[in-house]
Amino acid sequence: MEYLSAKYNADLLTVDYLAGDGSHLLRTGGTAAWRFNNPGNLRPGRGGKILYGAIGIAKTKTNNSFLIFSSYEEGRKQKKLLLRRKYNGRTIYTMLAGIEDDDGNLHDGYAPQSDNNDPGAYAAAIATHIGKPVETRLSDLTDAELDSMMDAMEKKEGYHGKRDTRQERVVPSTAITLSDGARPQADVPARLKVGDKETIARTDKEGRLPPVPHVSSGSVLSVSVPDLEGQWKTIYEGVLGAKSQVLALFNTLDVFSAPTAPRKPPAAARKPKRVPVRYVVELDDTLGKIAERFTTTVAEIKRDNPQIKDVAKIYPGQVLSIYGQGAAAAPRKKPPAAPARAPAKARPAAPPPAARPAAPARSKEGSGAPLAIVAPDQKLAPWMLVAVAEAKKWGGKTEGDITKTSNYHKLNGTTFLPSLVGTSNAWCASFVNYCLRTAATPYKTWKNSFRARAVALDANFIEIEKPVFGAVMLVGTHHVALVYAKSGSGVVSLGGNQSDQINFSPFSKNLRFFVPLAYHRFAEQEIARGAVLPTHTADELNAAFGINVKKKKGNATR
Repeated sequence: MEYLSAKYNADLLTVDYLAGDGSHLLRTGGTAAWRFNNPGNLRPGRGGKILYGAIGIAKTKTNNSFLIFSSYEEGRKQKKLLLRRKYNGRTIYTMLAGIEDDDGNLHDGYAPQSDNNDPGAYAAAIATHIGKPVETRLSDLTDAELDSMMDAMEKKEGYHGKRDTRQERVVPSTAITLSDGARPQADVPARLKVGDKETIARTDKEGRLPPVPHVSSGSVLSVSVPDLEGQWKTIYEGVLGAKSQVLALFNTLDVFSAPTAPRKPPAAARKPKRVPVRYVVELDDTLGKIAERFTTTVAEIKRDNPQIKDVAKIYPGQVLSIYGQGAAAAPRKKPPAAPARAPAKARPAAPPPAARPAAPARSKEGSGAPLAIVAPDQKLAPWMLVAVAEAKKWGGKTEGDITKTSNYHKLNGTTFLPSLVGTSNAWCASFVNYCLRTAATPYKTWKNSFRARAVALDANFIEIEKPVFGAVMLVGTHHVALVYAKSGSGVVSLGGNQSDQINFSPFSKNLRFFVPLAYHRFAEQEIARGAVLPTHTADELNAAFGINVKKKKGNATR
């Protein structure tokens, strides 16, 4: 099991490791290095910056801070890399004690005397263990000899001490997201019943209910939501087992509300103000289809949308303003009637689902009979609207300009990455997660949202067999972007940190595709119906969206 994040409780001397499937590993006792999976006692950078791929920081009661790693193997690997990178040119003794400045003071040692260490005795213990003199440079040690030296360091620093006090406990849990198949459902009441215990909760903005811990394995969990009459309707029932699970439960109940203004004759006959529908271009759209749907013409759509240069070329994610007669009509599917009041005894403890906010009222042909305007029900990858808007906003500017106002790391809550600039601040994953979390209906981001490969470890993202529009594409293990089109045998993605820009770039090898849990059913339906990606080249798309690509030699996709 690979853990994605960790928190330390200094009072209880306990680390809480969180896995992608929602399981919690509680580790207490032993030595601090064991609790933190940190055999090298590596510390964070200045200002509490997480380094070396750690997943958390532990601050002890003595005000010392240490990095927490996902596993012992990862912590040991990072220590070895540090020894080779920083101390490789030093001897065993100067690696520990530090090096002298012009005033004879020692600085920058792994275990200096200033930290209450005895570097001389420490170096002697290492030398005895590996059979080398203390004057031996690390660069002269083979990897096997360096591993042996690290074994001696772990023994000296007591990593394996207090074995009889070590305690580990895995607490599985069930994570639940309510979805309509494509989008999370926010602010929906739900009744969670485990055995005889019952609680009422509401989904958050990402459609999530509070996780249910498996305190008693074998208990039955049931999840219910109110129907139109206000009665609880069970949508899930299952047994809590020894493993964590992540569920997407589909609630098909949609309650629409479209209150209208009072029916009053206008003071004077006036031509009603033109109010457009904000229409998002979908995969199979053409201007002809859109014009027919909204009872208008291709010429009128082009006139009202000057960004359209060629009527034969429109692109998914483009937003068009439609003023045709059909734009003033109610949606194609009739909203259900408002829910009837249930008898007082039959009402659930929670209120019925919150109604969708109504659009502004509009008078039909100026007659004084207002209608509610409801935009077409578009479920296709809503986060792509954000990605397209960001790409157009920056128009090919590089990360040095973007980071001044849009540090996607910080916008996602990752405060220890101060900039988008530089290879150590790679921001492809932060950009994708920013698009997910700021969509009109927010989607859950993955843990460690700044790390590309973490999407494959998070159970809230499901791998799919074929690319669909808007899918999160993982390239190898170090880059993510959003699927937009196909080109030849490859995929064209829209992503950040591609030549230090937000642009369209082609990829063809080592590709995996993921979608948010709440979107999975819709993605599978798209695959089942044979939906295909549009065919465009990256150059065509960059030109169409006004992106001036600046190729970065040797780093076209990072």
